[in-house]
Amino acid sequence: MITIFGGSGFLGRYIVHQLGNLGFKIRVVVRKPNNAIFLKVYGKVGQIEIVRGDISNSDSLKELIGNAEIVINCVAIFYETNNQKFKNIHVNAAGKIAETSKLLGVKQLIHISSLGAKSASKSALLKTKGEGEEKVLKIFPNTNIIRPSLIFGPEDDFFNRFARMALISPVLPSIGSETKFQPVFVDDVAKAVTFLVKNKCEKRYLELGGQEVFLFVDLLRKLLVHINRKRIILRVPLFAAKVMALINDFLRLITGNIFPAFLTVAQVKSFEIDNICGAGLDKFEDLGIEPKGLDIILPTYLNRFRKKQIKE
Repeated sequence: MITIFGGSGFLGRYIVHQLGNLGFKIRVVVRKPNNAIFLKVYGKVGQIEIVRGDISNSDSLKELIGNAEIVINCVAIFYETNNQKFKNIHVNAAGKIAETSKLLGVKQLIHISSLGAKSASKSALLKTKGEGEEKVLKIFPNTNIIRPSLIFGPEDDFFNRFARMALISPVLPSIGSETKFQPVFVDDVAKAVTFLVKNKCEKRYLELGGQEVFLFVDLLRKLLVHINRKRIILRVPLFAAKVMALINDFLRLITGNIFPAFLTVAQVKSFEIDNICGAGLDKFEDLGIEPKGLDIILPTYLNRFRKKQIKE
């Protein structure tokens, strides 16, 4: 039995799909079970169980993990709301999952983090991700940690967001000028998780990035090529982006988070450091996995944004 927290999310669903195809019995813990029913088609009848769970409650976690031999924590947030705070999700909940896993004798724990996660980071997002890693490893020393770069795929936020923006705006903002990204395909990250499960790995620390490294502006240019649209790319310095983010955060605060989180201070601060794989930790090649490039995958899901050619 495998218990997956956040299994209906962007990455989680791909992990469920791959492990389901391999025949593993899976318990998927989500906040809204009705929104995760689609996961059942990834396995045979009775193979995939969808349950509602509260990851902040230790007693609830005992039932949710139950007899599972493997636990995978995919839960993460990229902006805060009234009910969800970085510290609670990335540190406290992650720690409770590790504590309960250890208490119940779980054999393998896999924790999904992020490239750039560091307890000393200026970004609240990356700071709490780093603190979460430290707490989990202190409790469950053999935890496998996975740090992916910017994840892309059909349900991603980055490329879909800017593609939608390109439909209505003549200008696309490029935040920062020198920050590097190493986009990684969501299914490849799921393959890495599957590798760890199949090989019963312990204490592996993985940094996962794609084949190429890009600047923010390069990603926007590639997006525009694939959707066949011409737009002005406006370079926004980090200090200006912080001002925009402060305004956005303030509007969300006074509207009770009804106002969309277009850009947050935590996100802008995360752009201050490169989001690429470093030296010394395992990569895809150490698992025998060749990651797919942007040019192969982007056309498969951005075609709906593509400007149609008019034949004369």
